[in-house]
Amino acid sequence: MSGELVYRVNGTSAVTMKTSTLEAAGLKERQHLQEWVLANPEILGEDVLIVTSEFDQWFSKEGRDPDRLDVLGLGQDGRLVVAELKRDMTPDLVTIQAINYASRASRFTPDMLADAFLSFHRGRPDAVGTSDDALSRLQVHAPMLSADTLRNPRIVIVAGDFTPKVTSAAVWLSERGIDISLTRVQAYSMEEGHVITVSQVWPVPQAEDFVVSPSRVATATATPSSPEVEWTRDDLQMLSSSGVSETILVTMDECSRRVGEYVGGDEIQAITGRAAPQHRGDFGGFGITLKHRFGRSNAPFSVNYAAGDTYQQYYSVTPEIAAIWTEFRGLAQAGSEAVPDDYS
Repeated sequence: MSGELVYRVNGTSAVTMKTSTLEAAGLKERQHLQEWVLANPEILGEDVLIVTSEFDQWFSKEGRDPDRLDVLGLGQDGRLVVAELKRDMTPDLVTIQAINYASRASRFTPDMLADAFLSFHRGRPDAVGTSDDALSRLQVHAPMLSADTLRNPRIVIVAGDFTPKVTSAAVWLSERGIDISLTRVQAYSMEEGHVITVSQVWPVPQAEDFVVSPSRVATATATPSSPEVEWTRDDLQMLSSSGVSETILVTMDECSRRVGEYVGGDEIQAITGRAAPQHRGDFGGFGITLKHRFGRSNAPFSVNYAAGDTYQQYYSVTPEIAAIWTEFRGLAQAGSEAVPDDYS
């Protein structure tokens, strides 16, 4: 049984429709299934924007790798959606294939993503004129878009059915923090054609999603999913060389130069030259980096909205963190004209 019952209804008569397969219906993986996904991106989840399809511009020191990623989308949270499509039963190693593509896609920057969007949508009704226009389109869809948010893609495998090895692997990956979902495309035969249904196999709804139960007040102030952890010298060294966004580096640099002061977000944005959506996205994406790369919820700087004359975020670091960061980054004190090479 497919897990659902589908009926063809005529007045008071309801006749069970017979299950079929996309292959039996004469439907192809690229010509049909892939085009359905491109035309209906909600198959990959809510609020997904299609960035590109059949992407094959992968390069390493050995040269170009011609592997093709079926579909690449972008969620409103600024995370990529890597979609692997299989018309029929999945091969057992499809999860490895999807993880491979996700690891490659995680190296996208917003500018590279804009180029991919521009190239794929050229000639389509939603085409844009330049890479800057494409980047603006992506930022409107995902205001938090940044290099950090792109580092943690979501995986969606869409298929006619899944082997136990695939479902087992998906469960195990989910338990270890990998965002992966399995979506089944089921065909039903009719005299005049076929009906196609789309349903999510994994993750399954939790029992708590279906019940109403008493709750304690403490639930509203539950412990955050990631703990607050003191920043050590090793943590700061890792942060300084981990490829975080320019906005975060400038924030740490300026706060470390001016210990005891609060540095305004507007000033940081003026230094980086980032547009407002990019600036906000850099800080939003840093929250994801803190959770997944550093295993904590607290940033190395504090935030205060009332530290200046205008309403904005103001940032500062402790003298201990400033001393360590200044050493790692080779910073000059406030008033000096020296500027670190990595954002000059």
